[in-house]
Order: sequence, then structure tokens, then C-alpha cells
Amino acid sequence: MSQKALVLAVVLAALVAPQVTNAQSPRNMMVELKFGPYYPNIDKEFSSKQPFSEVFGASQRLMSKFEYDYEFFTGFGALAVGGSIGYSQFKGHGLLATGEKSSDTTKLHLLPLSLDLIYRFDWLWQKHKVPFVVYAKGGIDCYVWWVTNGVGDISKSSDGKKGRGATFGGHLSLGAAFVLNSLAPGMAQTFDVEMGVNTTLLFAEYVFSWIDDFGSKKSWDLGSRTFLVGIAFAF
Repeated sequence: MSQKALVLAVVLAALVAPQVTNAQSPRNMMVELKFGPYYPNIDKEFSSKQPFSEVFGASQRLMSKFEYDYEFFTGFGALAVGGSIGYSQFKGHGLLATGEKSSDTTKLHLLPLSLDLIYRFDWLWQKHKVPFVVYAKGGIDCYVWWVTNGVGDISKSSDGKKGRGATFGGHLSLGAAFVLNSLAPGMAQTFDVEMGVNTTLLFAEYVFSWIDDFGSKKSWDLGSRTFLVGIAFAF
């Protein structure tokens, strides 16, 4: 290959190669992975007995959640709708008629499903690159739950009813996030060009939930007051 042909090939390769620019890609979606302690409000409904802690103990368990949001308005902040799914598990021992604990293992599994309306005040980051975002969420929940015995089968009560169901309710959340793009702008730009991730955030949020079939006296309250921490990717 002649020297002129080699130079021409290099120039053409440079023209067709993807270029990293300072412009960010369009953004209208966000995914979140978050974790936090969880313990339901069941025992707060009783003045003397503590039925939940007697079976499962008084320690909080880990709640893990995945959330997907879609932004439908951006201006002075952003409005979005979102949905999430989570999981938590409690392990303990049932009580015999004598009041003593059974040797058989009992597990309570919870699968919380949520629909949210979200407002994020990210104007300071979008316009002035101040790397902080605050937000609020509110929505409805359905906690799918089931109880299993030591061999993994659905437990049954003394009258033959299976230990499974779903409890509905709602929640409110307030949170704050730090924009990781501000720490490494070049790496963030490359991540955007190659993966389409516009913004990466670390966040923490306080959650107040009431999961009691909207005040029904027939349902236990699976809600709680807790906090979640996690990472979010906007794209």
C-alpha cells in the first residue's frame, strides 16, 4: 500500500469512528437497585401479645427492590411514573398449642409490588451541574405473601386454609441523590456514548408505608417506616 493510500485510510477511519462529545444523550427512563432494612408493623396492632416477633424474632430483614421509571415531563424538574418489585423473607418457628416453639422451620416470603408517581428536582444538575437531586414519590402497593413449612410447602392453618394472599396499601417516599457524573465527567461521557447511560446516581430515601388493605381490620399491617439506599441509572 502506498503512503498516500495509507494516509487516506487513516483519515477515513477517523471520520467514521464514533466521536465522544460533551453532549449528553436524550433521557427519559431510569432504573434503580435499592436495599434497606424491613420489619412489618404487625405487632404494633397488639397491646400485649407480639405474635409476629414471637414466631420470627424482632430483628429487621433485608428488603431488596428493583424499580423502573419513565419520565413523561421535563422542565423545572421531572415527572415520572414507575413500577417496582421487591423481595424479603423472615425465618422462624411456629408456636405449638402449649405456647412452646415448634422445631419445624417457618418462612414468610414477601413480594412487594408498587406503582409510583415521582417528582425529581434535578434542575440544578441539568442547568448548573450542581450534583444533587431531591425527589418525592407516592403510590399504591400490593404485597404478595406466602408462608412455607420446613419442606417448602405452603403452610395451612388449623381450619385448612393455605397461608398465602395479597395485601394492598400505599406509601410515600422522600429522597436525595448524588450525581456520580460530577466525579469523573470523562468516564461518564464514555459510559453515555457506549452504553446510553446519561446519568448515574447514588441515593437514599425514607419510606413510610401502610399495607393494611387501606385500614381493614381483617388485615395485618405489612407496612413499615424505613430507609433504602441504592444506585440509579438514567438513560
